[in-house]
Amino acid sequence: MAWASTARDALLLSTAATVLGVVSLAARLDVPWIPPPPDPEDVLCTVDEPMEGIVPSLARVAVPDVRTRLIAGDVVLVDARPSDAFAAGHIPGAISLPADEIDAMLASQSLPIPLDRDVVTYCDRGDADAEYVGRLLDTTIGCPRVHVLAGGWDAWLAAGAEVEGAPQNG
Repeated sequence: MAWASTARDALLLSTAATVLGVVSLAARLDVPWIPPPPDPEDVLCTVDEPMEGIVPSLARVAVPDVRTRLIAGDVVLVDARPSDAFAAGHIPGAISLPADEIDAMLASQSLPIPLDRDVVTYCDRGDADAEYVGRLLDTTIGCPRVHVLAGGWDAWLAAGAEVEGAPQNG
């Protein structure tokens, strides 16, 4: 029965050590019991932040190539600009998927984008919104071939390419 006494002593000693450890942590005011939440500035990623270095950029395609493919009918164009900019003027046949609304759109509806054709996104903010929308189309609905129109809407207008609605610069 000596082993029972030894086991009881070991249990009492480990319990006392645990209680002393908890009490000493509680007495230290500089040790938080629950860590504070991270600063939002440190964790948020916005469309305005450059994506270089995080993931490779989507391939760029030039205006003349998009015009040729548009005539052939083997490309889907996605306008990532705000709805009012799309209404004011857009590339013929383009689908409006504004970058600031696409998360909600993807969550609430299916998009009319055939997965067997190339997709070219464009915007008027230095390709940032087009890149964002293209990445979401790739990762969310599985568009296998997404590209960005090099120079976006401004390059399309500068090339004198066809426009539906009144052209809007910038």
